[in-house]
Amino acid sequence: MITIKDKTIMVNQGDTFTTLFYLDKDGYVLDGTETIKFSIKENVSDTNSVLSLICGIDTLNNVISVYGTAAEMRSLREGIYWYDISMTTRSGFHMTLLYSSKFIVRGISHVD
Repeated sequence: MITIKDKTIMVNQGDTFTTLFYLDKDGYVLDGTETIKFSIKENVSDTNSVLSLICGIDTLNNVISVYGTAAEMRSLREGIYWYDISMTTRSGFHMTLLYSSKFIVRGISHVD
C-alpha cells in the first residue's frame, strides 16, 4: 500500500514501490537524456542515501516514474526517512526537482 498526502509518502516495508510525478518546473520539457534520481536518506543532512532509485522518463507526458523493487524496499527498516528528486542533464546542469520530504516506512504483520 502506498499513501501520498501533500509530499509525504508512506509505504509498507517490503512492498514494491511505484509512483509518478508530473514535471511542471518552469516549462522544462524532459527529452529523455536526463538522469533523474529518487534518493532516500535517514536524515536530511546525511551525505549518503540509504537507497537511490534511477527514475524512468516519459517524454510524451513530461512524467517521471519511480520504481523500487520489493527487495530494495525490504532494505529499509520501519521508520521515518527523507526523500528528494534530483535531475542532471547531459550538459551537466543539476537541479533539485522536489525538496526533501518525509518518506515513512511502516512495518507489516505478514511474512511472505
